[in-house]
Amino acid sequence: MSFSGSAPWYQLADVQTITAEEVDTASTVVPRSMLASVALNGSLGFAIVTATLFCLGNEQDALNSPTGFPFIEVFANATGSNAGANAMTSVIIAAMVFATVGFLATASRMAWAFARERGLPGSSVLAKVEPRTSLPLYSIGLSTVISLLLALINIGSSKAFNALTSLVVASFYSSFLLAATVFLHKKLTTPATDMTYGPFQIGRASIPVIVLSLIYSIIGIFFSFWPPTSKVTAVTMNWSVVVFNGVLLFSLVFWAIVGRKVYTGPIIETEKI
Repeated sequence: MSFSGSAPWYQLADVQTITAEEVDTASTVVPRSMLASVALNGSLGFAIVTATLFCLGNEQDALNSPTGFPFIEVFANATGSNAGANAMTSVIIAAMVFATVGFLATASRMAWAFARERGLPGSSVLAKVEPRTSLPLYSIGLSTVISLLLALINIGSSKAFNALTSLVVASFYSSFLLAATVFLHKKLTTPATDMTYGPFQIGRASIPVIVLSLIYSIIGIFFSFWPPTSKVTAVTMNWSVVVFNGVLLFSLVFWAIVGRKVYTGPIIETEKI
């Protein structure tokens, strides 16, 4: 359960790939940014966890906080005043607002890019770019509506909502698992002289890194489907495994009926200089 709670924050390393089309020399800048992001998030996250543990106080008091949010109780214990706790909570709220804008931009950009390649239902609409603003407003609207609908789950059950968010872990790592497995197979079965590499390479460390990342991904997928409590009921059940397999089944059916007939692969846009 603790793994599922911390794993999503290491997935933010792939955010840089979303803006690769707007970055000069993206083949080297993007992978270096991803490595820097993991190192920065990991070191700052470890520092935050360490500080939180030292200032935690009585864990039951934090869990039973009248605010409903244990971290606010931890802030109150650390600062010794409600004003200090409010100030620190405001920083968290502001950070989440800024992060939400980034998440929305990422999700809408991915939806638009995949729709541009005719890989989504309703691609003809989602791929449209509004001429005046040069923004994919339909993709942005779709991402916003889906996010709002998912947020409504929290009104009925916070446990169900928290369990559903583990879909982020399963979805990200399963997609990475597929790509990394194919690449590892290529590395092991193709002579080095026949491999074509880009300007960014990690040399002999590539195979060990891929193997370790595959192991980490499998562990992440496995634990992301676990329920948040040992006593499972219809309310506390982690239904993300049902949603994940439902979306997977829908995707396979969509591919068999429509996708394989219209999807031709990534579209490469070039500009004359």
